Amino acid sequence: MSTPIRTERVGQSGLWMALALCLAVADLVWSVPSGGTGTDSGQEQPVTVEIRSRQFLPDRVVLQSGRKTALVFLNQDSELHAFVPVGLFAGVHVNIAGNGAPEFDAHGFKRVIIPPDGRAEIRFVPDRPGEYAFFCDMPGHEMRATIVVQ
Repeated sequence: MSTPIRTERVGQSGLWMALALCLAVADLVWSVPSGGTGTDSGQEQPVTVEIRSRQFLPDRVVLQSGRKTALVFLNQDSELHAFVPVGLFAGVHVNIAGNGAPEFDAHGFKRVIIPPDGRAEIRFVPDRPGEYAFFCDMPGHEMRATIVVQ
């Protein structure tokens, strides 16, 4: 004789718990950066770029290849600005946080628009050494800078 299977109805709180768990797992999966090197060297390297007086400060940032990076943009101006990278994120998974408005296209991360007094945090593992330009593409803004991956 077999033991009867016990079934119960899942209450509304149980559904919310299941949904929260699914979202947490999805966030974990999507935030894991791809990196061909597999040399993630432990602690995240925080790098902050301030946007002030229509300038990226500093205008040259150095990142370590294969190391987890938190690239943070702080817009201290009273107008919208954008971070538009050229080539840096091709084929790389990124996790974007803050109050900026990220945009994506068929190739991945395209840019993030950052409001006045706003913040955009981009977490990833840079895996291709080289120099990568970035700029602000808002009309009339002549802002350019460089990210160097070593």
